[in-house]
Amino acid sequence: MTSISAVSQGQLLALKPATALAPAVNDEAGSTQVSSPASVVLLGQQSAVQSALYSSRGLLPGTEVSLAWEAEAVNKVSAVMSGNFAVSATAGRFQGLGAALLKQLASNGSDYSQSLVRSNGALQTAELSAAQLALHGKAENSITLTIKTASGATVSLNLSSKDNGLAVSADVTGGTLNDDELAGLASLADGFQSAIDGLSSNPPALNLDKLTQYDTSVFSSIDLKAQLKGADGTPQTLSFRADSAGRSVDMTGSVGSFQLSLDLQNSAILGNADQQEKALQSYLKQFDSARQRGHGDDQLMTLFADTFKTLNSHYPDTSPASGAPQTVNSISLTDADHALLTGLADFSASVKARTEASNPYRLDELDAFAYQVSQSSKSQGQDQLNRTVEQTRQSHLTASYHQALYPGAALKLGTDAESQSYAYYQIEDSTSTSLRMEYDKGKLIDASVSKSVSQSTRISKYELGKLIEDTLTPENHQQRENLSSLVEAALQADTKSRLQTGRSTLADALASIRERVMQPQRLS
Repeated sequence: MTSISAVSQGQLLALKPATALAPAVNDEAGSTQVSSPASVVLLGQQSAVQSALYSSRGLLPGTEVSLAWEAEAVNKVSAVMSGNFAVSATAGRFQGLGAALLKQLASNGSDYSQSLVRSNGALQTAELSAAQLALHGKAENSITLTIKTASGATVSLNLSSKDNGLAVSADVTGGTLNDDELAGLASLADGFQSAIDGLSSNPPALNLDKLTQYDTSVFSSIDLKAQLKGADGTPQTLSFRADSAGRSVDMTGSVGSFQLSLDLQNSAILGNADQQEKALQSYLKQFDSARQRGHGDDQLMTLFADTFKTLNSHYPDTSPASGAPQTVNSISLTDADHALLTGLADFSASVKARTEASNPYRLDELDAFAYQVSQSSKSQGQDQLNRTVEQTRQSHLTASYHQALYPGAALKLGTDAESQSYAYYQIEDSTSTSLRMEYDKGKLIDASVSKSVSQSTRISKYELGKLIEDTLTPENHQQRENLSSLVEAALQADTKSRLQTGRSTLADALASIRERVMQPQRLS
């Protein structure tokens, strides 16, 4: 059977349009084989493609299309690239490629670079080098994963694609990877590919959960950056980082953008799995309420909510040594303090939908949605016996949108007066909830929650282009609830239960109080 040799560096392979030559790959026995090509190439028959068939310029007779590999195509990464190259969509170009590249690096710890370039004619050496360099550095679609190891080495992986090329690279700087680090890289391959598949799907998804579960004893940080062309041509960008100090996501796309940052340094405020799950559901419900009230984009808010849940799952293990106190700003927390907090890490987040001027008759009426939400915790005082612990949750919503004036009527805004029968809503909401616990000489003197809500709704109604009604409805409410007696009763009941049964009842008793703290304040 006629064999196809690997392509040496810089050599051109000229193929017929829509035909991709599959590179050779090493099988488990170590022999060289050819993986399935994009179209059938018959070997060992009179119709077989032979080297003599190529012209001196590296082109097939009758065609001016050429393909060039950067390096010898003798591994699985090149095989995946060859199979994906005929696909124009980003999702197809990167399918399986991130996992293959990470596994390639994990197999030997060596740097790797490969590219496949297509041109309408033979390329000179200098032209080919320039095309390869541009593909690695300035492609319209690129994904970069940077991993820092606990020993100080930095691993960088890059995937890039444009219409005429596909490239990958893997680099290790600052040290040599040990066996544990190589094994750790291999374990991240599926998570890296899952993130790539989510980003390149339509609509996009952020599949980051496996990347948040990296081994903190092996790796100190993970950074994922992506810039992809969306289905409508709009650039889509992502920046994700995870380390011992926190996690963050910054994403922009055709429907809007959002930023989310978690602070993992105050590990004492983190609760158990049940406590965190209840807090997550409370926050997700709050996000959905904001989406409904402000007519936020479903896709954008789903992305944000899913990312919030992902980043608040699988926290790194920061459990203190046995007997060590859990502290916030160097002040130790009691079981009562700890149980009344949300159990989630402190965070700040913002979401902003793409602003549109949907009414050509009144371009100053914008459809907009912007939402900010945060949680912060602090402790202060002279010492453990004289201190205060506070946790504050805040949110702010600004939104505006158009609706049909009459139920069941279609909203179709145009430049003529007949299309100008509608209601224009402008929303401005703010909420704040603050839990406070104060101790004097070791005695709890204050356990309280303060809530405030401010809502403003303006509705401008037009009929055939004329303003027929304009109303502004402001609503404000504040409330402070003293929880001291409830907390004291829970502490006394717990002491009694410990003496009589040896069992603690504090967690269950305080859980019901925490639910009152988490419950949003509603306007009357």
